Amino acid sequence: MENQNTSAHDQKLSEKRAEQQKKANEDSPVEKREMVMHGAKLKCPYAQGPGDLIVTSNEINLQDQPFATIGDGNNMVNLQFKGTCGHPKWPARNMSPPPCMSVIKLSPWQNPGTTTIQEQTALVKESFINCDPEFNSAAAKPIPQAESIKSEIQNNDVPKILDAYFVKWVSEKGTPVEKEEEVYNKKLGKKVKVKKKVDTEKISAQKISERGLSYQVALVVETEGLTGKKIKIKVKSGKNKVLSDVNAEVSLIDLNDVEKVTDASKYAGIKAKSEFEVAVDNLANDSTIENASQFKNKAVLKLMLNQRADDLSFNLAKLIAASPDKEASVYIEVTSDEPKIEYLGKEGSSSLKNTFLNEGGQYFKIKYFEQPWIVKAREEQELGVSEATHCTKIVDEYHAINRQNKPKACANTDNSSWCASFVGWCLKNSGYSAQLDPGAYSYGHENTRYRAGFKKNPTDKKGLAAEEFDDPVWGKLVAGNLPLLGSICVLSDRHHVSMAVGKSSDGKVIYYLGGNQGNKVCVGTFGQRTSSMYPIEYTKKSEDDELPIYYTKNEKLSY
Repeated sequence: MENQNTSAHDQKLSEKRAEQQKKANEDSPVEKREMVMHGAKLKCPYAQGPGDLIVTSNEINLQDQPFATIGDGNNMVNLQFKGTCGHPKWPARNMSPPPCMSVIKLSPWQNPGTTTIQEQTALVKESFINCDPEFNSAAAKPIPQAESIKSEIQNNDVPKILDAYFVKWVSEKGTPVEKEEEVYNKKLGKKVKVKKKVDTEKISAQKISERGLSYQVALVVETEGLTGKKIKIKVKSGKNKVLSDVNAEVSLIDLNDVEKVTDASKYAGIKAKSEFEVAVDNLANDSTIENASQFKNKAVLKLMLNQRADDLSFNLAKLIAASPDKEASVYIEVTSDEPKIEYLGKEGSSSLKNTFLNEGGQYFKIKYFEQPWIVKAREEQELGVSEATHCTKIVDEYHAINRQNKPKACANTDNSSWCASFVGWCLKNSGYSAQLDPGAYSYGHENTRYRAGFKKNPTDKKGLAAEEFDDPVWGKLVAGNLPLLGSICVLSDRHHVSMAVGKSSDGKVIYYLGGNQGNKVCVGTFGQRTSSMYPIEYTKKSEDDELPIYYTKNEKLSY
């Protein structure tokens, strides 16, 4: 679903940038002289060598070193010299020169700069301080506690994490480009350069505020000054404990791991991650993306909102379904190992303003879109229903729904096929209409099926001479017989019926959840879809138009 607050979100980001620029302009230093930092070298005519300036007066750093201020004049705490003091007063007192560090006694700093740092004036190269050496001691003074620590020195080149958000990632065919490659020419006996046409894709990245469980998204982090650097990303639970404890990580599938798989049997083994590392500009220089420049200064992480790549994570679905809002709220945490980063988000861990999408309760929402009859089917799948283990259940429960001619067996023989009985059981047990005394093909008809030899109405004196399809209408056909989410599809030359739940990455293979699929309840693929239908009580939603993508072996099952 498109984020209705996109314009407001963009406006807010623009305001943040404007505020940052204003602060930079206001705080531009008027200092025309070189400022002094921690570790600066000191010169004293009576010392045996240069000394060191130790800053204890403030917490404002530039390149990991604090600025020196007039507060750094606390005798031997701030000015440190090795060796002995060569002041003439010691011979005049018939004393041996004492160690410098025992006799430093300072007057206030003179000729400071004009810049204020944490309520203290900064020191510049021309600043000086007088020492009238006498035996004494000193301790560091407390750092002034300002309401807001403000330095008039602003480094506009500090790398920044500006924003982070989710987008719906849509790829379409782009304009082919020429690429020069070296190939070996047997005739010439050497490598030669040739030009080849290379296909490209054009990416549409639309900001979204919610997405369905098991669907794909991209997480985009906008930055400045971090080209080529890696950032770390976590997705965390928001206001309520649903997929994990509040503020705890949520593990998801990294689609980069999926793209690395070359053996389809390995998809099921892909593990969800709780932390992701992505390089900034990871797509900005990709020659196969036509609009790659759109991703300059951005790190893009493609995710599957799921914890398995080959099917829905039903354990997560149950958690979402059981939550008060029927959704899981999440937000984004971004960090970098770079030494100096300015974060423009909301305060998160370690007092960093490095969290996004959790300001004002505006979390990203993960929802569970599958219909109630699919939930019933998922429960039976989780139970592990098969002919070998649950034959009694198949006969006594599945076959008992809407059957005049109830089969007495569960094996796939004679009239005991149970794919249609399973669909009917899932529909009826979730409060929806199902076909009467069905065979698989009957789920391709909107009207109720009346079997030959049985009464159409209780008042009839004898059964029908031939099969009929008549009122009431139990279902409605999907336009174009498209396999929409949860639609009931007649398959395999009308010999099987199942329910659409997913598709392959190229959209050419549809995955169906049903019974009597390889003699059990499971997800599988079948050919020759002849119809697609919803029960009459169900109103199709926009979310139903898109099937989630699953990565599996595309194994076709028998019915």
